Amino acid sequence: MNDLLNDYPPILNINEVAEILGVTPNTIRKLIKNNSIHAVKVGKRYKITKTKLLNYLGEYEDVQEPPEQKEVAI
Repeated sequence: MNDLLNDYPPILNINEVAEILGVTPNTIRKLIKNNSIHAVKVGKRYKITKTKLLNYLGEYEDVQEPPEQKEVAI
């Protein structure tokens, strides 16, 4: 993920974060509103540092997928 962010400035706007995550800018606004992603409001615009974006993504690194359920013949 860090390699992907090399093409972006150190401080990102909502559109850049949406592009990186493959979601809409409205989704990013919702994540900011519910404090999932930390952002700073500068005038009327939100700014997100790469570090804060990586922190957000890092919260999900340790999440494991549930084990596959095996069918049992009865």
